[in-house]
Amino acid sequence: MRNLSLLQRFKCVDLSFPGSPQCFSIRSETGTVLVASELAITEFDPRTQEVHKEVSLTAEEYLPEDGSGVVVAIQDLPDQESVCVATGSGDVILYNLNTSQLECVGSVESGLTGMTWSPDQELVTLTTGQETIIMMTKDFEPITEVAINQDDFGEGKFITVGWGKKETQFHGSEGKQAAQRKPALPWDDRKPRITWRGDGQFFAVSTVCPQTGARKVRIWNRECVLQATSEVVNGLEQPLCWRPSGSLIASTQRHPNKHSVVFMEKNGLLHGDFNLPFGKEQVKVKELLWNSDSTVLAVWMEDLKPGENEHPNTYIQLWTVGNYHWYLKQSLHFGSEPLRALACVCWDPEKPLRLHLLTRGWVSYTYDWGWSTDRSHGTDYHDNANVAVIDGDKILLTTFRQCVIPPPMCAFELQLPVPVNLVTFRSQAQRTNELAALTADGHIYVYGQGDAKIQAGMLTGVSLPQVASNISSFVVYDDFLLLTTHSHMCHCLNLSTLSIKGLQSALSSDAHQNDETVRKVERGSRIVSVVPQDTRLILQMPRGNLETIHHQALVLAQLRKWLDGLRFKDAFECMRKLRINLNLIYDHNPTVFLANIEMFLKQIDSINYINLFLTELKEEDTTTTMYPCPSRSASSSVSGKGGKKVDIICDALRSTMETLDPQKYCLCILTSHVRKTTPELELALQKVHELRVNPPSGSSSVSAEEALKYLLFLVNVNELYEHSLGTYDFDLVLMVAEKSQKDPKEYLPFLNMLKTLEPNYQRYTIDKHLKRYRKAIHHLSKCGEEHFTELLNLVKDQRLYSDALELYSLNSEQYKTLSVAYAEHLVEQQQAEQAGLLLWRCGENARALQAFVSCTSWRNALAVATHIPLPPEQLALLARDLAEKLLEARRHKQAALCLEQYAKDCEEAISALIQGAAWEEALRLIYLYNRQDIIETDLKSALLDAHSNQTSFLESQKALFIRHKNRLAVVQELKAKARLELFDEDGPDCADAELYSEASSVLTGSHLGSKYSRSNSRISSRSSKNRRKAEGKKHSLKEGSPFEDIALLNALTQIITIVDKMRVHSLLKALVLFQFDGAASSLQRDYGELLQLMETALPEIWTDNLQQGQTPLTGPNSTANSIMASFQQQRPAVPQQDTEALTAPKMRIAVKWKLSILK
Repeated sequence: MRNLSLLQRFKCVDLSFPGSPQCFSIRSETGTVLVASELAITEFDPRTQEVHKEVSLTAEEYLPEDGSGVVVAIQDLPDQESVCVATGSGDVILYNLNTSQLECVGSVESGLTGMTWSPDQELVTLTTGQETIIMMTKDFEPITEVAINQDDFGEGKFITVGWGKKETQFHGSEGKQAAQRKPALPWDDRKPRITWRGDGQFFAVSTVCPQTGARKVRIWNRECVLQATSEVVNGLEQPLCWRPSGSLIASTQRHPNKHSVVFMEKNGLLHGDFNLPFGKEQVKVKELLWNSDSTVLAVWMEDLKPGENEHPNTYIQLWTVGNYHWYLKQSLHFGSEPLRALACVCWDPEKPLRLHLLTRGWVSYTYDWGWSTDRSHGTDYHDNANVAVIDGDKILLTTFRQCVIPPPMCAFELQLPVPVNLVTFRSQAQRTNELAALTADGHIYVYGQGDAKIQAGMLTGVSLPQVASNISSFVVYDDFLLLTTHSHMCHCLNLSTLSIKGLQSALSSDAHQNDETVRKVERGSRIVSVVPQDTRLILQMPRGNLETIHHQALVLAQLRKWLDGLRFKDAFECMRKLRINLNLIYDHNPTVFLANIEMFLKQIDSINYINLFLTELKEEDTTTTMYPCPSRSASSSVSGKGGKKVDIICDALRSTMETLDPQKYCLCILTSHVRKTTPELELALQKVHELRVNPPSGSSSVSAEEALKYLLFLVNVNELYEHSLGTYDFDLVLMVAEKSQKDPKEYLPFLNMLKTLEPNYQRYTIDKHLKRYRKAIHHLSKCGEEHFTELLNLVKDQRLYSDALELYSLNSEQYKTLSVAYAEHLVEQQQAEQAGLLLWRCGENARALQAFVSCTSWRNALAVATHIPLPPEQLALLARDLAEKLLEARRHKQAALCLEQYAKDCEEAISALIQGAAWEEALRLIYLYNRQDIIETDLKSALLDAHSNQTSFLESQKALFIRHKNRLAVVQELKAKARLELFDEDGPDCADAELYSEASSVLTGSHLGSKYSRSNSRISSRSSKNRRKAEGKKHSLKEGSPFEDIALLNALTQIITIVDKMRVHSLLKALVLFQFDGAASSLQRDYGELLQLMETALPEIWTDNLQQGQTPLTGPNSTANSIMASFQQQRPAVPQQDTEALTAPKMRIAVKWKLSILK
């Protein structure tokens, strides 16, 4: 359903060349035109009128100077950079375009009537005055010469099956004379015509048979062997042209009552035709010309019988075919002036829709056409989505809003007096169904509201830069650009967010797109139209038929418009038909939906549709997952209420339906209960029970049986039976059980047993059966003390201690019993302190004390012991036991507190403090209890021992730090050299290159000979314990291990952290107090030097390159490969768990630990 639209036309009128044009050829490389006249060969540019070359054919006597010479053909030969010219006198001339030299490469005495080159320009065929065909190579070496007119049919001769000759068969009303051959028409020039097939394997020759005087077509192969001869075609005319990409040969035939273009197959049989829009003897066809891609057939005609003192009119018609129907798309009239009559016509060899014309008065025309689909441009409901197809003097109009009619049929036909060349629709709103047509005689016809009028008009063209070349068709609709590509994809791109770069990016990645903007279509599909305010996109297939698709981007855009306009019914029906998730109705704008639920229900007005909407609800936000909108803000889809989406919708719909008409929406209300996140089956069953107790009276009301049947459709019958049992309503249980497949022997005895029980115990039994244990203990607690043991066992089995404690008062025996049971459970769970609190609260002080002691909760234990109260001796013994446990846990100050205040043993308390290096607190107790003797016996010796230990520790840490630091430098240097060597050998594309960086310590197992590089690949399949073990081995400090540098960094970090956190300050003060100044000074000096050493080494160990990852390797020792690899590598060089080692530890610089009184 495409038309040919004129894109541009070049006209050269000031050409003044010698002679009159006889034939021309197009140079494909330069786009210039080579024209041969009876005097010269001229090359000119039709766009600039510039003459490139001109050479005389009479100077060297190839043609006579009186102008009587004839040039029968001219052909550009790009490979030879020459032009081949054939003259009627028999000369074949080669004109070199570089040297401007003429050379006669051959001559035929009988003269030449035609010359045609094969499409690959490897062969040339010449027709001579003796009616022979000469075939030569491109170097003009003769291959063969055969007679054109041969009696033999050819190698493809048909097999006779006994039906006799055609002349003796029945021929209808015309009789046998129809089978007689009739001579060629009087105006036939009687010259042979040669045409090649596009692949160069065959060529056809049309000549006048000397015996019958009629035209006959013979088909020859590339070796010039006759293959077939055409059947008798009365009225066959001189034009002949083989379709480049097909098997049809076009010619013309004049019938008694019509004039047709006919097609022949390779075997010479006719195969289709179409009629020319002229009278039977009005015009004669001079030539037929196929364009290079076989889509357009040009017909060159002129009047056969002009009036008196008049010259014939000249016409060019362009025909296309679709769905086996031939359309006349363009009609060019050149008038009757002799100088305007066409002398030469040909298609451009490179651009399929460019036509070159040259008149006898040396006026050159170049037409550029393009394919276009002429459609209406409306965007509202008034537009009928019109598409107009030009077919000669008719416009075939189809309104796709009402119907989809495949061509060549249409909805309406507009008949005009002359052929139409252009049609367009009005772009004014509300009037987009009006169209204007430009006819071949220059008039414009405007159609609208049933009338037509003639107006003057002007056509202008706009030239835009090319942004994509993979496009087969496109259309702009509303905010969208829809286009199809040669890779058989249909894109729908939003123009409001589209840039040229975005368009090019989208079109360059067809295979990677998987969103709503792109979908696959049938090979060769083209866009015909989009129905405004609808979701239909009309595509035309290569064979001509139409298909209607609903592109998801169009569908979603239209749905959003409908939902914004509160047109819920239109949106719902479209979504249901096209299988769009119904959650979009709510997700598009939750606040608006919740505010217009009543309108939603009234518009839908279908119980089934509302139930369908409810059953499709899910928590997923479809605007962010399934149907994201590019222009949608992140906050626009957030619900106005808190809670889960499904629950919000179900509650809101149910509330509105109960207000509007609870009887009408009964099934929908049941669905809203069932579809909640936690299905409210009990409430749904209760409503069914209410229907049974109070049946509705309306004719459209739902009965209890129907409601229950529907509920069973939504919920599994066994699950519904259990929930009905949980309502404690036996009538409802029986009603559900009757609808199920259960055997009455299964449930009747159980129900009868339940009816005999006391109400609370009955409910307890039901809840326990349904495993609703919290409800079960609640009902069992109301059954009296005789059932408390049963309750306690249930609480222990299901561990419902907290729920059970809420059922009894704090002072009751049941509460105390439950608390003791709960405490025992907590002790088993290693939560003895919480167990002690429960026991203490309920008065079980002895057991609480035992619990506190077991978990070393010394404060609570001593408080309970005092509360009991324990005798002083037992209290002191308890304090000593607690102190012993605290000392084992290295909690010296707390142990000293127990010994001092509860055991009344100050000496043991002081000893505990000295053991824990709490020097100041130990001195306080010494002077508090007047035990200065301990200073000499214990304190001073402990101070000196602590000084000795600290000094030794500092020395060992300093030596270890220096050793690890030096080793790390060696490892990093070796690794850098090995990495450069590897890059020089293998280049940056080496498979292992990405493993090497400033923080990795191994290149490959083969480069450093490490035994770990091969074994570590199997770690992932081991157990977690073995993985931890392997991880420890991987970070080994052993020299040459795979990750030695990471292990060294971890070790250095650990040393710095330990040394930085040493408590030296309190020891220094104690040493100074007891006049150990020398020891204090040496300790302060050693500690300060070690801290200074570490602080200085931090930037040396943790360099910027190490912390930032790998940086480009440059310098005098770098190579091109190593530098390239260092720039290309972007992956982390070390495992994620090792990244902490790459960060320098933080030292406590602000902590004041030094004593200024020491040197």
